[in-house]
Amino acid sequence: MTAPPPPPGPGGGPGRTITVNRDNVLEVRKVILQAAEAARGRLRSLKSNLMITRPADDKISTAAAATWNANLLTNTDSHFTRLMQYVDKVEDLGRQVEEAAKQYGYTEDEIMASFQQKDPNR
Repeated sequence: MTAPPPPPGPGGGPGRTITVNRDNVLEVRKVILQAAEAARGRLRSLKSNLMITRPADDKISTAAAATWNANLLTNTDSHFTRLMQYVDKVEDLGRQVEEAAKQYGYTEDEIMASFQQKDPNR
């Protein structure tokens, strides 16, 4: 059994361009924040299932499981932590779009209400 490689460094790369205007700013914010909320919930629900248990009660198995778990879950730069940081950035984008909505003249109440509206596809 080989330990997983450490996660790649924080990347960047070109992002996607989103065109926001007065007509779509509230919907764009809603979609972004719903996606972030869903991703955060899914990651949290999966976390305990990602923990590797040692296959035997020996030093090698114990060390291997610890290394896997560190790279997958517990290190500050683990795969799980990086994924959660990505979700944080998506939420930050949602907050930036919220600021744009305010600049377009929407009130705080209108902005909050737009997130509470029921999705007809659910």
